[in-house]
Amino acid sequence: MTLDAQNSTSISNKIVKIDNINLAYKDEGAGQIILCLHAIGHSSKDFESLYQLNLTEYRIISLDFPSHGLSEKADQNISATYFANIVLKFIDTLQLKNLIIVGNSVGGATAIRVASNNSNIKLLSLSNPGGLDKRGFLAPFFLNYMIRFFQKGVENNPKFKSKFENYYKKVLVTDTSVQRRNEIVKDCYALSPLLVQAWTSFKSDQEDLRPLISKISCPVLFTWGMKDKFVQFGRNRKAIEKFKDYQLIKYQIGHTPYVECPELFLKDFQEFIKLKLR
Repeated sequence: MTLDAQNSTSISNKIVKIDNINLAYKDEGAGQIILCLHAIGHSSKDFESLYQLNLTEYRIISLDFPSHGLSEKADQNISATYFANIVLKFIDTLQLKNLIIVGNSVGGATAIRVASNNSNIKLLSLSNPGGLDKRGFLAPFFLNYMIRFFQKGVENNPKFKSKFENYYKKVLVTDTSVQRRNEIVKDCYALSPLLVQAWTSFKSDQEDLRPLISKISCPVLFTWGMKDKFVQFGRNRKAIEKFKDYQLIKYQIGHTPYVECPELFLKDFQEFIKLKLR
């Protein structure tokens, strides 16, 4: 049992073995498949609101990445590249066809990489995804600063929890997200090694996904939290504009719309699906 396991939703979990790791996932409904991929330190719990959709029309699958939720621990350092390899095998194992993928943060980066390698992806919905930042000479300084911050948690610094709580108030910013934010903050020391690994991976050229944009032919819905200070819209705008078929919707939230403004997201998401897949 890994992070956030005690907070899992009442929807029953299933288990599949991928690369000798037992992965937990929730799978409810029938019809159009929607595969949901979460942010670092989060879990499938972020997507509880999507199960409010008509489950005779949609089949909602939300995956716990390795070392998250009810999934077993990863056997290597985590990154979007690693997660994409896992997700591609997950899709093959479950024989999923004609997918919509909803991805947040590293889950969004994972979705981009998966869609560039799999013609079964019909549509992407990306919320503040990683991998599209313009980078530049200042980016390594910021990334190193964040890595040093999370390293304090690895070292069990007694002040880390209060500082992490202040940090997460800038990640999930709405009143709707307070409970979810508190759950994540509670796990801050256990989360810190994963955050160090993830933010370290962001420095790698391999995690720059801008060269893959030309390979994405399916429609893409960007739902961007404009109050996100860590995955900033301005640093990603030029990359977004290079997608062939996209729509951009801006929310006055932080990082995760399914948690921070679920009703708005569900409305916009369903309208985009109907427009693009009718």
